[in-house]
Amino acid sequence: MSKSNYCLIDPAGGSLKVRVTANNGIRSGSIFVLWELQNGKWEKKEKFNVITGDDGVDEFILLEKPEEIENDSLAWSINACSSITNVLRGEFSITVMQDGKNRWTKQSSRLVPKCSDGKQLKFGNHVIFKHLITDNFSTSDLWKDTE
Repeated sequence: MSKSNYCLIDPAGGSLKVRVTANNGIRSGSIFVLWELQNGKWEKKEKFNVITGDDGVDEFILLEKPEEIENDSLAWSINACSSITNVLRGEFSITVMQDGKNRWTKQSSRLVPKCSDGKQLKFGNHVIFKHLITDNFSTSDLWKDTE
Protein backbone atom coordinates (compact mmCIF):
# COMPACT_ATOMS: atom_id res chain seq x y z
CA MET A 1 0.00 0.00 0.00
CA SER A 2 1.39 3.35 -1.01
CA LYS A 3 1.84 6.03 1.64
CA SER A 4 2.86 8.58 -0.98
CA ASN A 5 0.79 10.61 -3.38
CA TYR A 6 3.50 10.20 -6.03
CA CYS A 7 3.34 7.58 -8.75
CA LEU A 8 6.65 6.81 -10.49
CA ILE A 9 6.10 5.99 -14.17
CA ASP A 10 8.34 5.15 -17.12
CA PRO A 11 8.16 8.11 -19.54
CA ALA A 12 9.14 5.78 -22.41
CA GLY A 13 6.71 3.05 -21.32
CA GLY A 14 3.23 2.14 -22.42
CA SER A 15 -0.09 3.74 -21.56
CA LEU A 16 -1.24 4.01 -17.95
CA LYS A 17 -4.22 1.92 -16.87
CA VAL A 18 -6.19 2.86 -13.76
CA ARG A 19 -8.20 0.15 -11.98
CA VAL A 20 -10.78 0.79 -9.25
CA THR A 21 -12.07 -2.02 -7.02
CA ALA A 22 -14.71 -2.21 -4.29
CA ASN A 23 -15.68 -5.35 -2.36
CA ASN A 24 -18.52 -6.73 -0.21
CA GLY A 25 -21.43 -5.71 -2.43
CA ILE A 26 -20.37 -2.08 -2.42
CA ARG A 27 -21.74 0.01 -5.28
CA SER A 28 -19.46 2.83 -6.34
CA GLY A 29 -19.41 5.47 -8.99
CA SER A 30 -16.37 7.69 -9.47
CA ILE A 31 -15.14 10.63 -11.48
CA PHE A 32 -11.42 10.83 -12.32
CA VAL A 33 -9.83 13.97 -13.76
CA LEU A 34 -6.25 14.37 -15.01
CA TRP A 35 -5.03 17.90 -14.26
CA GLU A 36 -1.99 19.79 -15.53
CA LEU A 37 -0.50 22.86 -13.86
CA GLN A 38 -0.08 25.61 -16.49
CA ASN A 39 0.96 29.15 -15.58
CA GLY A 40 -0.03 28.66 -11.94
CA LYS A 41 -3.52 27.31 -12.76
CA TRP A 42 -4.78 23.74 -12.94
CA GLU A 43 -6.12 22.85 -16.40
CA LYS A 44 -8.31 19.79 -17.01
CA LYS A 45 -6.79 17.37 -19.56
CA GLU A 46 -8.97 14.24 -19.31
CA LYS A 47 -12.07 13.05 -17.44
CA PHE A 48 -13.34 9.49 -16.85
CA ASN A 49 -16.41 8.00 -15.16
CA VAL A 50 -15.86 4.70 -13.36
CA ILE A 51 -18.62 2.38 -12.07
CA THR A 52 -17.55 -0.78 -10.24
CA GLY A 53 -20.92 -2.55 -10.62
CA ASP A 54 -21.68 -6.12 -9.51
CA ASP A 55 -18.20 -7.48 -10.23
CA GLY A 56 -16.57 -4.78 -8.07
CA VAL A 57 -14.04 -3.58 -10.65
CA ASP A 58 -13.74 -1.06 -13.47
CA GLU A 59 -10.77 0.46 -15.28
CA PHE A 60 -9.76 3.00 -17.90
CA ILE A 61 -6.65 3.93 -19.86
CA LEU A 62 -5.27 7.46 -19.74
CA LEU A 63 -5.12 8.92 -23.23
CA GLU A 64 -2.21 11.22 -22.40
CA LYS A 65 1.22 9.75 -23.17
CA PRO A 66 3.39 8.97 -20.12
CA GLU A 67 6.16 11.33 -21.26
CA GLU A 68 3.64 14.21 -21.22
CA ILE A 69 2.23 13.84 -17.70
CA GLU A 70 5.14 14.45 -15.32
CA ASN A 71 3.83 16.56 -12.41
CA ASP A 72 0.24 16.11 -13.63
CA SER A 73 -2.28 15.12 -10.96
CA LEU A 74 -4.98 12.47 -11.26
CA ALA A 75 -7.79 13.38 -8.84
CA TRP A 76 -10.91 11.40 -8.02
CA SER A 77 -14.18 11.59 -6.19
CA ILE A 78 -15.91 8.33 -5.23
CA ASN A 79 -19.54 7.88 -4.18
CA ALA A 80 -20.31 4.53 -2.54
CA CYS A 81 -23.02 2.66 -0.68
CA SER A 82 -23.70 -0.91 0.44
CA SER A 83 -26.21 -2.95 -1.54
CA ILE A 84 -26.17 -5.75 1.07
CA THR A 85 -28.14 -5.07 4.26
CA ASN A 86 -25.61 -6.32 6.83
CA VAL A 87 -22.48 -4.95 5.13
CA LEU A 88 -21.36 -1.72 6.75
CA ARG A 89 -17.71 -1.53 5.59
CA GLY A 90 -16.09 -1.64 2.18
CA GLU A 91 -12.54 -2.03 0.95
CA PHE A 92 -11.56 0.19 -1.97
CA SER A 93 -8.41 0.28 -4.07
CA ILE A 94 -7.09 2.41 -6.89
CA THR A 95 -4.15 1.00 -8.84
CA VAL A 96 -2.09 2.61 -11.61
CA MET A 97 -0.50 0.04 -13.94
CA GLN A 98 2.00 0.40 -16.77
CA ASP A 99 3.37 -2.37 -18.99
CA GLY A 100 1.87 -5.06 -16.73
CA LYS A 101 3.45 -3.62 -13.54
CA ASN A 102 1.63 -2.04 -10.63
CA ARG A 103 3.17 1.43 -10.34
CA TRP A 104 1.05 2.75 -7.46
CA THR A 105 -1.82 1.54 -5.26
CA LYS A 106 -4.01 3.36 -2.77
CA GLN A 107 -6.18 1.21 -0.50
CA SER A 108 -8.90 2.39 1.82
CA SER A 109 -11.32 0.78 4.26
CA ARG A 110 -14.47 2.84 4.85
CA LEU A 111 -17.78 2.66 6.64
CA VAL A 112 -20.52 2.95 4.02
CA PRO A 113 -24.23 3.72 4.32
CA LYS A 114 -26.92 1.41 2.93
CA CYS A 115 -28.00 2.15 -0.64
CA SER A 116 -31.60 1.42 0.41
CA ASP A 117 -31.47 4.45 2.72
CA GLY A 118 -30.73 6.70 -0.24
CA LYS A 119 -27.39 7.78 1.23
CA GLN A 120 -23.85 7.64 -0.15
CA LEU A 121 -20.35 8.03 1.20
CA LYS A 122 -18.27 10.54 -0.75
CA PHE A 123 -14.48 10.64 -0.56
CA GLY A 124 -11.57 11.54 -2.81
CA ASN A 125 -7.85 12.05 -3.20
CA HIS A 126 -5.19 12.50 -5.89
CA VAL A 127 -1.87 11.17 -7.13
CA ILE A 128 0.93 13.10 -8.87
CA PHE A 129 2.89 11.44 -11.66
CA LYS A 130 6.69 11.57 -11.65
CA HIS A 131 9.11 10.09 -14.18
CA LEU A 132 11.41 7.28 -13.14
CA ILE A 133 15.12 7.98 -13.60
CA THR A 134 16.34 5.11 -15.73
CA ASP A 135 19.99 6.13 -16.10
CA ASN A 136 22.18 4.62 -13.42
CA PHE A 137 24.57 7.39 -12.37
CA SER A 138 27.07 6.61 -9.62
CA THR A 139 26.66 8.91 -6.62
CA SER A 140 28.87 7.03 -4.17
CA ASP A 141 31.71 9.61 -4.20
CA LEU A 142 29.60 12.77 -3.99
CA TRP A 143 29.86 13.01 -0.22
CA LYS A 144 33.67 13.04 -0.32
CA ASP A 145 33.90 16.58 -1.69
CA THR A 146 31.33 18.33 0.48
CA GLU A 147 33.76 20.37 2.59
